[in-house]
Amino acid sequence: MSNEDTTPIATEGCACSNRRTVLRGSLAAAAAGAGSLALSGCTQQLKEENAAQKHHTGGDFTEVMASADLPVGESTQLDVDGRTLLLHREDEDNVTAYSNVCTHQGCAVEITERDGQTTYGCPCHGSHFDPVTGKPYGGPAKKPLTDFQARVDGEQILVKL
Repeated sequence: MSNEDTTPIATEGCACSNRRTVLRGSLAAAAAGAGSLALSGCTQQLKEENAAQKHHTGGDFTEVMASADLPVGESTQLDVDGRTLLLHREDEDNVTAYSNVCTHQGCAVEITERDGQTTYGCPCHGSHFDPVTGKPYGGPAKKPLTDFQARVDGEQILVKL
């Protein structure tokens, strides 16, 4: 015979249980709670990783257009080496370049206007992306557009492909 206490515990409105059953149930509940807490931390980390912007890591900088052809504050779409890029001239010295592939479901993003501002818009499901940061706002896309290193180099705009 064991030394364990199997004395029934009477609780109001519920069937009798022994101490072992109550302790097992309490331990199981505590383990489930700890597991949920641990998973929520992992889930948040995965959400942040999944929302992180992808950066194209390419080879060499390539001349894609004359800098005079992209005035400050304007955007353009170019096909370069089999890729469609969206370029935006922030100021005289800075230009951004992004893939035109929507991060939601892969549709082709286009240069559009929203509320009087230039934006990159997806015609499939309505996502919009900021032309300076590539970050989404509005619509179902959660991840920014893939960015390409770009720069103004005198008379030319260069993009690393």
